[in-house]
Amino acid sequence: MYSNYSDTQLLSLLQEDNTMAFNAIYARYSQPLYLYILSKIEPAEAGKDVLQELFTSLWERRQTLSVNESLKSYLYQSARHKIIDIYRKNNTYRKYLQQLIEHFDVQPGSITELLDSKTRTEDVFETINQLPERMKEVFILSRVEHQTVEQIALRLGLSQQTVKNQITKALKILRTNHARTDIVLLLLTAAFFYK
Repeated sequence: MYSNYSDTQLLSLLQEDNTMAFNAIYARYSQPLYLYILSKIEPAEAGKDVLQELFTSLWERRQTLSVNESLKSYLYQSARHKIIDIYRKNNTYRKYLQQLIEHFDVQPGSITELLDSKTRTEDVFETINQLPERMKEVFILSRVEHQTVEQIALRLGLSQQTVKNQITKALKILRTNHARTDIVLLLLTAAFFYK
C-alpha cells in the first residue's frame, strides 16, 4: 500500500509516527544507500552499522525533521556526513598512533628498543581497534581528544557513569592484554583520567 506513496507523503506520515511509512522508506532506500555507503567505506560490517545509524536517526528525529530538499537527497546527505565522521575518527586515531610512535622516536635507547617500542605501540592500537565500537569511541574521545567525562556523555547522549564504565573496561582490557607494555602506562597516565 505505502510503496505507491510519494516521498513527500511518506515523510508527512513518518512525522506522525507512522511505522508503516518508515518501513516503506526503508524498503525504498536501504539497498541503494547501502551500496553507496559500501562504495565509500570498508568493511561491509561498518557499512551495515552506518545504514542502521542512519535509519535509527531518521526514526528518532522524525518529529523534528526539516527536509528542505527531497527525502532521497536528505538520506544521501546524512549518509555522507556519517561517512565523513568515520573518516574523521579514523584520522584522529592515526594521528594518535603517530604521536605515540614519535614519542618513542625521541627517546630511543637503541634501534632494537625503538623497533620493539613501535611494535608494542601497534599491538596496543590493534587491541584498541578491536574494542566494541562504543567503547572504542569513548576511549578515543577520552585519551585522544582529551574530553572530560561530562563532555563525552553530552556528545554521545550517555550517562556519565556509562562513560566512566566504558573507559574502565577499555583500560582493563588493555592492561590484561599488554601487562608489560609501557605504552599502557602512557595511556593510563595521559593528561585526562576522570576529570
